[in-house]
Amino acid sequence: MNANSTASPPTPGSRIIAFLLDYLVISGYLVVLTGLTFVVSRNADADSWAAFFASPIRADLVAFLTTVLPVALYFAASESSARQATWGKRRRGLKVETTAGARPPFARTFARAGLKLLPWQLAHTCLFNIPGWPMDTGEPPAWVIVGFSLVWLLVAACFVSLFVSRDRRTPYDYASGTRVVHG
Repeated sequence: MNANSTASPPTPGSRIIAFLLDYLVISGYLVVLTGLTFVVSRNADADSWAAFFASPIRADLVAFLTTVLPVALYFAASESSARQATWGKRRRGLKVETTAGARPPFARTFARAGLKLLPWQLAHTCLFNIPGWPMDTGEPPAWVIVGFSLVWLLVAACFVSLFVSRDRRTPYDYASGTRVVHG
């Protein structure tokens, strides 16, 4: 802990529950997005719709712009706000601060969120590069297998760090110069 703050780190379980609560918010957004996608796809020309998403780069870009970016903005805006917390963190009495104990600026919380969601984006990139995905999948290229392995390695590193680091910080906390504390 930095001498500038007397706040203690939360238990790993508290952080995990906060994330699961936030995932309820994210899931609500994804349900709405899925419904809108269904409506748009039902009213679109099937061949044009399929052709648009035939490019892995285009499909990945759409996934990034409609899922990863909005979720990153949710985390960043919430954690840089006056409350310094997402809805899930507020429910658990937690907040994000800099290592000096200050409210983090938006740029820092956006970087933090981007690093936190990197495995999610990498998983999208890998999925969209599996031939025939999602309906008639073929053998994925070797780099996709490596990419999925990296996804799980990153997720495991974040999870394990909650339990083994003295101050309960994840790699994205360290990289962004932030920490989660009791608010």
